Amino acid sequence: MRVSKLREENMVLRGRGKFAEERYKRLLEEVESIYEKEHEIIDLISKNCKLENEKTKTESNLDILRKRFEELDKRVSCLETDFNTLRDEDDSKNNNGIVEEIGVSGNERLKSVEANKHAPNAG
Repeated sequence: MRVSKLREENMVLRGRGKFAEERYKRLLEEVESIYEKEHEIIDLISKNCKLENEKTKTESNLDILRKRFEELDKRVSCLETDFNTLRDEDDSKNNNGIVEEIGVSGNERLKSVEANKHAPNAG
């Protein structure tokens, strides 16, 4: 009887041993899975940091370009205004000279310029 009891205990212990081995394998797989996920998370965090740095740099460059554009836009606007002023002054000088040549009053300046363009001795 003692031998049969020992055999029973041996079988029970073997069953527990197999169960423990299976549990160990499952836990090991879970640990490996968690380890892989942690590495993926670390990689993603690293990539995210790089992207945030690039975004910050790009936004900074964009701000610089916006400021430059605004400055250039103001300069172009000033140049357009200056050009129009100079053109008006030049047109005024040219029109006054034509008006004086043909002896028409200042109120009829545009008519005289148009008339001079169509005159046979124009230009």
